[in-house]
Amino acid sequence: MFCISISYQKTPLQVRQQFAISAEEQITALQRLTYRREISGGVIVSTCNRSEVYFSGDKAHMEAVGQLLADLKHFDVETFKTYGMFYGGTQAVQHLFRVVCGLDSMVLGEDEILHQVKEGYLRSFDLGYTNSELNILFQGAFNCAKQTKSTTRLSTTPVSVGTLTANTIERYLQVKCGKQNEDCTVLVIGATGKIGSIVVKDLAAKGIGTCGTVRHHCSNTASLTNCCSRFVRFEDRYTAMKQVDAVVSATTSPHYTITQRSYLAHAVDSRPRLLIDLAVPYDIDQALGRVAGVTLLDIDCFQQLSQENRSIKQDELQKAEQILSDCVEDTLKKLNIRDFWAKHDRRQVQPWFAQMVGYLHNVLDSRQLSQVLSKIDTDADKRGAI
Repeated sequence: MFCISISYQKTPLQVRQQFAISAEEQITALQRLTYRREISGGVIVSTCNRSEVYFSGDKAHMEAVGQLLADLKHFDVETFKTYGMFYGGTQAVQHLFRVVCGLDSMVLGEDEILHQVKEGYLRSFDLGYTNSELNILFQGAFNCAKQTKSTTRLSTTPVSVGTLTANTIERYLQVKCGKQNEDCTVLVIGATGKIGSIVVKDLAAKGIGTCGTVRHHCSNTASLTNCCSRFVRFEDRYTAMKQVDAVVSATTSPHYTITQRSYLAHAVDSRPRLLIDLAVPYDIDQALGRVAGVTLLDIDCFQQLSQENRSIKQDELQKAEQILSDCVEDTLKKLNIRDFWAKHDRRQVQPWFAQMVGYLHNVLDSRQLSQVLSKIDTDADKRGAI
């Protein structure tokens, strides 16, 4: 198997956008790929962070595949060569497994890439554009991802401040307020900003309602319409606080967005309320931490937790790398056995010989197994039979 990859590792976003391959374009590309006799199968994966083509064929046709994609997307093939990364053989297999397990992702251990690769694989499989080699490799990668996610904490250990904030709010609402997620609402001041929008989306994913503030000059709410329950004017934030269980402020304002005097002047009730300040300098008057019923957290709390989780992830990464190495090795041996029996009629060999091949599979690594089976093939060719 071979792979051509355009990813965030080497390619800036404005260039990656040119290489994005829609579902319709993937089908067209697969048709053109497999029309070539020398290419027996292909799978295309396209996400916001990567566009990749996996195919069975010969290394000599790598450039032809690149040219095909360049023609499809109407860009200069030299640009493709500049940003493309090219893998073949064992390296291509290792790359596929790393991608599927989330070890090559911008966010280490993320789950979404597994679903995206599955989608690309199933599209190709359903249309008949895969072959036995690709099926074995992709199924092996999916099984490896399942093992990695079930035996390590890579996917369940967040390091994003936005995600950690959403998790903290969820725990607070359940433990301190005794509420279920669907019964809660959080006010997010700065909901359209980088951190604020992450908090809104993560809260929405947990089923927690959100209310975002918006200023008159800001209309950047379209991307949050499916996540944010409603928007209120920034000037009405204190009124909105009376109806929520927690408040997050994540703006770049040089002034406080919440002061103790205004908070008390607007008669915001004294029920338990969590205030989270993710801004530098502070958005929230620190004196509010002394007000009855208020729990005030600042960004340092989450940055420390983020560092601790990052350390955990590094430990878990070592475990994941070992699982991946074992899975790649096992899958490569399956390919060796498949290739060997494809050349010989298993029904014509003695039972002891088939048992010996199984034994070799168990005791040799993939490189040794390939060499031994190749030697058996050579000897068989000389004798005319095994």
